[in-house]
Amino acid sequence: MSLMKKIEKNRLIPLFYHNDIKTCEKVLNVINRCNLPVLEFTNRGPSAVDNFNRLINSSENSEIYIGAGSIKSDNEAKVFIDLGASFIVSPFFDKEIALLCKKNDILYIPGCGSLTEMITAEKHGAKLLKLFPGGVYGPKFISSVLSPCPWLKIMPTGGVTAEIENISQWFSSGAFCIGMGSKLISKKFLLDNDFGALKNHILNVIETINNVCEVN
Repeated sequence: MSLMKKIEKNRLIPLFYHNDIKTCEKVLNVINRCNLPVLEFTNRGPSAVDNFNRLINSSENSEIYIGAGSIKSDNEAKVFIDLGASFIVSPFFDKEIALLCKKNDILYIPGCGSLTEMITAEKHGAKLLKLFPGGVYGPKFISSVLSPCPWLKIMPTGGVTAEIENISQWFSSGAFCIGMGSKLISKKFLLDNDFGALKNHILNVIETINNVCEVN
């Protein structure tokens, strides 16, 4: 099954970063046990490259597509692609990143804030578009742009919460999937070293998404 099909099936991309590799490994293990096949590991700290490399080479999680997020240049993208990134996510659309991902047959998910940006990104090979920051634009933005361009696949990130009302609004508006960071992988679970509670929380979010998508 292709990466896009996996995303379409699960409708959720977790976003995560931590300096401590042991914590990263535990979180990835929880994601694996929750049967989520995708993780965006964000490039937001001094240990991002090293930790990403170790996660990629972990045989226990070989079935998970691990991508790199918060990528802001083609040079950054190349580092993570060379390490084995399955996809690249950036907070904005960048033509050079798009060309590099296309050359390497890697899914590029650029941040966009207008229909013009989305169409431009799509023309440069982006199959999935990140509405960022999602909370600023809101669900109505998605339904509005899908009205003239219903083929676009949009993932809101930022402002996406675990509450059923919030999740329902995004999917009712036509979101293809959602990206969720701290509202999914809360710092409290990590500080408490309570990975059982983290697993239960993620499973609850998955159940909410499944229930919402059945209705929509």
